Amino acid sequence: MYRLLALDIDGTLVNSKQLLTDTTIKAVRRAISRGVLVTICTGRSLSSAMPVIERLSLNAPFVLNNGALIFDNFINRARYIRHLPSYLAQKTINLLRDLKFHPIIYGPLPEVRNFYYDSFDPNNQSFINYTKKNRNRVHFVDDICDFLSQGLACISCDDQIEKIKDQESYIRKQLSRTELILEISPWDPAFCHLTVMPARVSKGTGLEKLALLLGIHSSEVMAIGDNLNDLDMIKFAGLGVAMANSPPETKRQANYITTSVDEDGVAQAIERYIL
Repeated sequence: MYRLLALDIDGTLVNSKQLLTDTTIKAVRRAISRGVLVTICTGRSLSSAMPVIERLSLNAPFVLNNGALIFDNFINRARYIRHLPSYLAQKTINLLRDLKFHPIIYGPLPEVRNFYYDSFDPNNQSFINYTKKNRNRVHFVDDICDFLSQGLACISCDDQIEKIKDQESYIRKQLSRTELILEISPWDPAFCHLTVMPARVSKGTGLEKLALLLGIHSSEVMAIGDNLNDLDMIKFAGLGVAMANSPPETKRQANYITTSVDEDGVAQAIERYIL
C-alpha cells in the first residue's frame, strides 16, 4: 500500500489545454478517501500552485519551487526553505551572461512574488509566452544584480535545447556548489528551461524530506511526473510513474508508464496502483 502520492502539475495533472479534468480530480480525491496522503511536487511557486491545490483538496504539505520549499497549508507556514546564496547568485549570473544566455532571478521564498530580467532574445517565443503567462509577476529592470541583496529562490534561463545541452556539463562544472535542473518548455519542445538551485535541492530531495517529516519510507511513496525535473522524484519513489507524454529520459527512470496527460494518465495510475 502506498501511503504518500506525489504529483507534478504541468503536463501531469494539468493537460495541454491547461485544464484539470473532473476525472483526475475524482481519482485524487478517492485516493485521499482511502487514507493516502496526496501532495504536489512541482516547480511552481505557492501562489501559482494554489488553484490546483484547492481543487484537489490535498491533505499533505506541498513540495514547491523544485524542492526548495515545503509548505504546510494546515499551519500556514513553511516546514523547509532553501535560498540560493547571493555569492552563488552573482557567479551564476556572470556565467550565464558570458555564455550569451539571458538570466531571470526569482525573489525570496515562500511566496516568490516577483521575477526579474534585464535582457531577452526577441526570437525566443518560449520566453515571451512565459512572461505573458506571468505578466503580473515578471519585471524588466535595468540590472538584475541590483536585486541580489534579497534571498533568491533560484535563477533560470530559457533557450534552445541544443544550446543548453551543449553548455550543460560546463555549467555544472563551473557551478559545482549548486543544483542544475532542466525542464522542457511546455510552450515549445525545442526550448529548455534551465534552473540553478541551491546545492542538493530538487524535487527528489524535497520529496525525500517530506517523506521523512511524515515518517514514510521511500518504498511507500508513489510519484507521477512528466518532465526532466521529475527525474529525481521518480527515482526516489518506491513506485515512479512517467506520463506517456514524458521525454525518453524520464520514461527510462520510471517503474511504470501511464497514459498521457490528455488521457487522464494520473487517474489511470491511481486506479491501477491505489484504488
